[in-house]
Amino acid sequence: MLSAIINKYKNYFLIAGLALWLFRPTGNDFYIVFVFLYSISIIFNKPTLINNPLIDIKAIEIIIYISLALITTTLFMKFMSFGYHYLDLGYDHHLSINLLLNNEYFNKVYSISGFGDHFSPSFVPFIHVFYMIYATSFWLVFLKCASVIIFTILFLQLNKKLAPIVLLSYLLFSTHNISAIFWEFDTTSLVPALVMIIYYSIIKRDWLVFWITMIFSLGLKENVGVVWICYGLYFVFIEKKIRFGSILAGIGLLYMVIVWYVVIPYFAQTTNNVASDINLFREIPLKIKYIFMAYAPFFFLPFLNWRWLLFTLPALGINLIGKPPMYSGSFHYADILTALIAIASLVTLTENFERIKNYICERRVLALFPIALIVLIIPESPMQKFVRYYPDEKDRAAFFELHKFLEEHPTQKLAVSSNMSPLMDRANFEIFVADSRCRLNNNAEYLVYFDQTYRNQAHLDECIKILKLSRLWKKVNKYQNIGVYEAST
Repeated sequence: MLSAIINKYKNYFLIAGLALWLFRPTGNDFYIVFVFLYSISIIFNKPTLINNPLIDIKAIEIIIYISLALITTTLFMKFMSFGYHYLDLGYDHHLSINLLLNNEYFNKVYSISGFGDHFSPSFVPFIHVFYMIYATSFWLVFLKCASVIIFTILFLQLNKKLAPIVLLSYLLFSTHNISAIFWEFDTTSLVPALVMIIYYSIIKRDWLVFWITMIFSLGLKENVGVVWICYGLYFVFIEKKIRFGSILAGIGLLYMVIVWYVVIPYFAQTTNNVASDINLFREIPLKIKYIFMAYAPFFFLPFLNWRWLLFTLPALGINLIGKPPMYSGSFHYADILTALIAIASLVTLTENFERIKNYICERRVLALFPIALIVLIIPESPMQKFVRYYPDEKDRAAFFELHKFLEEHPTQKLAVSSNMSPLMDRANFEIFVADSRCRLNNNAEYLVYFDQTYRNQAHLDECIKILKLSRLWKKVNKYQNIGVYEAST
């Protein structure tokens, strides 16, 4: 009797479990009850997702679209709740607005050319068009959201039945990718959409779109040459176009070497370069963990076909040989890698679907492996992120008060807290409190800050404490929701 009931409602158990996890605002684990019931149905019946996919896939698609709405809404809410900082969204905003207002692509905080840090020749004119319409870092958030949306829509077109399963892992269960999505904007935030457009154009044999996207992507950042290497390997080993693929891979590799060792040092006016920290054999245990967490949410599907695994390895290698944050699993560094892994996983699943289906049907208990894997590595849900970054009354009041202050002080020199930098309407400002520094002695006429941050709150509190005791600055009591201090005479 119990077995019959479980079998009858097995689809609903899965969807209920996903929905309860998706919409949990506090991190409760009640969803595990329904996942457990679904697991029992797999043991005593044929696996639902494989043998009865229609109901589940449609429901999963709905969950994907809801998740996408929550993710993009949260990214926009971070804008008003001071959730972004100078590194990295404020940095790109600072460069863009300085180019617009002063006709120079130069970072005034670090006193370095924008091309002396990252080489982005295609991104600069692209974002400049948006800033000519209206000068705001809102465009950067918009472009990041657009990248996630474009990737999702095109990915679903590849395989109506199986793509939602892989996409679910990409959007909700890949901790590396979730970190990349919810981190600050970086020019590589656009790459997932471009990687997807490139693959889609290859399938459709639309070579005009292919070349436009490839060339544009190359100029986003110095490490995006790895995309050319990955697709070069694709053409060599998958489409058997050895000469063409070798040329693509060679161009990508040569481009990165030249930019790393020649172009960036030239603009930075230094002998150092961004590739100076290359070290393959440093922190091996952490790198092994990084590799595991990169492929585990996708159930290691690319490992079923060495050609598609090879397709992802250059992007993996770039992170493994770089500085420690690149293989930490945090920040934005996995954005290219996870997009490639998602494509490789879907193609591998599609090619091996019948074999996988028959194998699991014979050994039903194996179907529990991916479920257990997801439960073990499951990150914060989109609703948890939504609740965290929802702008409360103080956030909203401070947001509008800051804009009022900027209107009242259009020419004064400012030093601001890191979490305010993305909202600046000018290029002539300094950062007086960031993640690791508190500099009160600067050339500013006003210090402006918001006392709530999503990075190192203790450090911000300490800087504010020092500021209040300083004789160099006098508090302006006119503003209630932001802190404003005027240079003491």
